[in-house]
Amino acid sequence: MQYPLLEKMIEEAKSDLPLGVVYPLSAPALGTVFDLIKRRLCVPILIGPKKEIEELAAIEKLSLEDIQIVDTPKDPILATKKAVQMVKEGKLAVLMKGSLHTEDLMGPIVSRDGLRTDRRTSHLFLFELERYPKLLGISDCVVNIAPNAAQKIQILKSSLEALGKLGVKRTKVAVIAATEVLNPAMQATIDAKEIVDVHAINPIHPDTIIEGPFGFDNAISSASAKTKGIQSAVAGDPDLLIVPDLQVGNILYKSLVYMAGAECAGAVLGAQVPIILTSRADSVFSRVASCAMAIVLAKNSQ
Repeated sequence: MQYPLLEKMIEEAKSDLPLGVVYPLSAPALGTVFDLIKRRLCVPILIGPKKEIEELAAIEKLSLEDIQIVDTPKDPILATKKAVQMVKEGKLAVLMKGSLHTEDLMGPIVSRDGLRTDRRTSHLFLFELERYPKLLGISDCVVNIAPNAAQKIQILKSSLEALGKLGVKRTKVAVIAATEVLNPAMQATIDAKEIVDVHAINPIHPDTIIEGPFGFDNAISSASAKTKGIQSAVAGDPDLLIVPDLQVGNILYKSLVYMAGAECAGAVLGAQVPIILTSRADSVFSRVASCAMAIVLAKNSQ
């Protein structure tokens, strides 16, 4: 399957921005660096124990010539703290997770003296699906476990700002739950109505339509919405889905990838720079697309 929309984003992301790869001590993490160089997406800088990185490169038969390595002790948290310091010094525009645990990367980043901003940290995915005509954003599938309505509004603001930087205009947002019917026993439906009401009084983002609650079926299918008598400007054409919680989002994103053949790009938002949380299960293409997404966000934040 081809992914022309993500390929277009990758092509448009070419830059000389410095991207810090934190603790790249696995073959996939180190291999991604060479994909980024091949695609001319950025200038990767490796942050971690130099001796071990060089030993891994030798095993994988990869040349580190002309690639900067910032030497740190063999401790992922210390490597992350060095990366945080480099961001603060203006030496890095994007951070990417190498082979360390997510909590070892995000802990120093969200600490009081890390890279926090006044915006809640969240994550945005962009999916390319064969049967959907544009990239579909979904948030938050990775960071926030059980956000309340106010926290979802923060997540929504970050996602909408990011989509704007990625060229999405007049954004359509569907706030999803298990049903489109308000149910006091189902908090996701109440949250959705609160978000829609807040946006009606004081727009969360300009030129944005926010509707909900939707079931996933009538959010993504205008035919389903019509069958259920739902009159909507969003149904069948959303740019962004806001999920009720991390469990729903995580299951949905893995279903799209493993059962629907989707590919995706994703980045953490709300820190001083975009952050790419790679997974060992990610495809090479997804890693590269995520880097491209983060680079476009960084370029359009300068």
